[in-house]
Amino acid sequence: MKLSMLLCFAGLSSALLSLESPKRFVLNLTWDTRAPDGVERKQALINGQFPGPPLLMDEGDKVEVTVNNYLPYNTTIHYHGLEQQGTSWSDGVPGVSQRLIPPGGKFVSKFTVTQYGTYWYHSHSAGQIMDGLYGPIYIRPRTAAKDMANAMANDTLTRAQIYQAIKDPKLVMLSDWFHNTSEELREIALDADIDTLCTDSLLVNGRGRVRCVDPGYASSLVPPALSSLLQGKNYTAKGNTYAQTTYAQHNYSAVPSTMYNECNATDAEEAVIQVESWKGWASLNFIGSAGISVPTVSINNHSLWVYEVDGQYIQPIRVDALALGNGGRYSALVKLNNTAGDYPIIVANSGLNQKIAGRATLSYAHGDPTIDSTPSINYGGNRLTSDVVVLDENTIKPLIPNKPSQHADETYLLNIGRYEKAWRWSLNGDHAYDLALEAERPMLWDPQSQENSSLVIATKNNTWVDIIFKVFGNSTTLQPGHPLHKHSNPVYVLGSGTGEFNYTSVAEAVNEIPESFNLVDPPIPSPVQQPSKDRPGWRSAIMALRNPGAFFMHCHIDPHLTGGMALAMLDGVDTWPTVPAQYGPQGHWGKAA
Repeated sequence: MKLSMLLCFAGLSSALLSLESPKRFVLNLTWDTRAPDGVERKQALINGQFPGPPLLMDEGDKVEVTVNNYLPYNTTIHYHGLEQQGTSWSDGVPGVSQRLIPPGGKFVSKFTVTQYGTYWYHSHSAGQIMDGLYGPIYIRPRTAAKDMANAMANDTLTRAQIYQAIKDPKLVMLSDWFHNTSEELREIALDADIDTLCTDSLLVNGRGRVRCVDPGYASSLVPPALSSLLQGKNYTAKGNTYAQTTYAQHNYSAVPSTMYNECNATDAEEAVIQVESWKGWASLNFIGSAGISVPTVSINNHSLWVYEVDGQYIQPIRVDALALGNGGRYSALVKLNNTAGDYPIIVANSGLNQKIAGRATLSYAHGDPTIDSTPSINYGGNRLTSDVVVLDENTIKPLIPNKPSQHADETYLLNIGRYEKAWRWSLNGDHAYDLALEAERPMLWDPQSQENSSLVIATKNNTWVDIIFKVFGNSTTLQPGHPLHKHSNPVYVLGSGTGEFNYTSVAEAVNEIPESFNLVDPPIPSPVQQPSKDRPGWRSAIMALRNPGAFFMHCHIDPHLTGGMALAMLDGVDTWPTVPAQYGPQGHWGKAA
């Protein structure tokens, strides 16, 4: 009897200890030669692979991630979309929440995941995303998957199939790939005074091939209404164009011919996503890990039931194609009721900057690899027939409406765009966030010293803040799209419009142009997608600041971030958190040693 009681208590103690133990991951960052699209170059690897391994978690997990930096460069790792409630020192932004991790150093992040859904981790130093320093994150939901299954189906079998698909998704990273390193690309941009707008290939889960395109065909993919923006210039075999900006006299002699003109096709292996008909449904969770491109994705003969956007469950929307901005995540359920076979997954850049496409394969087990199928989009990401449905982000509504405040405690109007140079960008209209600030003492340690900086927005805790992003454009110079990402907290997109924003607040604008706003059930994207413009435009967002700490807001196009389109945000300066000793100036991770 006593022995059985002792064993019982021992088992209980072990179970309690297990509940308290964090889920641990180790990321070893190295630099080696690989050829994801058939052309060798030096690149970053994580645990010897590219992309990095998936970090699989459960909602509510305590997590500990050890990053060992064996790269020849300083770096950090950011966990994109995770709120870091009470752990801002694990957000991974150098000069803001931590020091850079030097070569040979390491950093341990500790946090609790309070969310569910699809996220990713990536470098937050220089342009290292373009070197392959990223990987996926999936947080299995406790109960929300059942809610979604119930919302999508009435019968028990279909609900069970959808539930299982959501709990065990296919993680699909969509990225662009460059034959130059990020450091080389930045040097070229500065020497030539250009914005890096071209890539060498599009990858799916780190695999792809170089494709060349007929210049005449590439030009035919531009909608007539936008053809004037090409300024009479043609595309190259790489799908690039030399359109000018009004900000610089470009020095194209400093641009290697391999970057814009030369194209040598490869036949490298492409990604295959395996599915099984008997499971009924599959969830493909797309992650936008591109540095500059905006890939539109579609699967031949298959509809996509989009149910999750940036970690938020939405009212399901059936589409044939969707465009995924930099840093964004769309999860879509696919019904597996087609004839078993191989179906192309088309991935095409939807921007004017370059006409380039890649592909992968949705492969049914025991299927016919030669089966015929019909695409929905072309090489330029445009729909092929009028009945093809492309996701309209304005139709996205949360599954459970979460109405934001109708009143903002503060309002910021930000003029975003280029600043003095073709490669330099600003998020406030008159200052660029210099890359050298990464090496500065983290603002988390001393927020008062930065409160009056023109590159900092300081707010009080438990407040609602309106931000109006104002962009400019004209009929001859296209303002590219800007995916604007605020770390830590959700951002509600209240409205948008074309033309000048001639108001001092959202409340004033709502009174004048109520049709431009949704104050009831607005989408909550991360990043906020500011679309490209050939005329002035604006987008309004509101956020609740309830997690004191030093965070970041920036464009997620890598050359725009390294070019200065960023601001630090000191959330809750009136209730600043106490930084744990090990993350402070004298702490082990504060020194990043």
